[in-house]
Amino acid sequence: MEKVERTPIWLMRQAGRYIPKYREIRKTRSMMEICKDPDLSAEVSSMPVDMFGVDAAIIFEDLMTPLVPSGIRFGLVDKIGPVIKNPVANINDVDRLGDYAMDELGFVADTIKLLKGRVDVPVIGFAGGPFTISCYLIDGSRSDGFAKTIWMMNHKPDVFKVLMDKLTDIIIRYLKLQVGSGVDAVQVFDTWCGMLDVDAYRSHVAQNSKRIFEALSAMKADMPKVHFALDSARINKHIASLGCDVMSIDWRSSIENVRKQIGPSMGIQGNLDPAILAEGGKRMVDSATEILKSAEGSRGYIFNLGHGVWPNTDPRDVKRLVELVHSSGNKG
Repeated sequence: MEKVERTPIWLMRQAGRYIPKYREIRKTRSMMEICKDPDLSAEVSSMPVDMFGVDAAIIFEDLMTPLVPSGIRFGLVDKIGPVIKNPVANINDVDRLGDYAMDELGFVADTIKLLKGRVDVPVIGFAGGPFTISCYLIDGSRSDGFAKTIWMMNHKPDVFKVLMDKLTDIIIRYLKLQVGSGVDAVQVFDTWCGMLDVDAYRSHVAQNSKRIFEALSAMKADMPKVHFALDSARINKHIASLGCDVMSIDWRSSIENVRKQIGPSMGIQGNLDPAILAEGGKRMVDSATEILKSAEGSRGYIFNLGHGVWPNTDPRDVKRLVELVHSSGNKG
């Protein structure tokens, strides 16, 4: 990891729902329509770079984008997320996820190429992690504890494994499409795996995630790779062994404690509470300053949120946060 002139910052879900111009676009276009329109997706992706001066752009897509050609029928519902119209309940449903060519997702490649021409900062590609996507596919939408997913994992482990393996293959091919199209880094959002205990994570999830990072390293050894999970404290040591270069953490964990768990060589990204950014004012400044202080000297540190920007966030507070982080100097 290289020294940088200042602490870098970008924000999860930085492009979209809190930006007035994006809201105007959404009055006539659905989220998936934007995702499938390379010109529009690149425009939305570049908004935070142009407006706030963040240090990276992340492509505007959805976790479900790689499943568009799969036969899974879904919608993206505001304030809910993915809603699956034909959830996965048995091996026959898993078999529906047939093999398909990634050129059916050519709009993602086109978005990346257009975005690279629009911004002068690194472009981050991403995909959902296999466990997180399985949660939506099995439960049908976001739910408390994803009970149907946990039941399948425990009571139909063979079916669950086939689903996880198939999703892992899809994610690898999807991320390779992004890498081949020019992204400068990738982040895997396995958001919900932090709800698992250590044994369940090691038995049902870790090997699939490791296979994703190994495949990316084999394709491009120096490609920076980031892993994100909510509430991951109990499994951080295992995430650190997956082959990622940076661990993105939420606000429930302190940078000091995570550094003790994972050692000095891995980068850390995070971890301001999105609610505090939405609140703005002195509390936002104080919290961000404390995070920056705790990250001093931490190798490969990237400032970010502990989850996505809230829709009610004032863009002026995002600008203030970026300026605060940039003025803090070099911290790692």
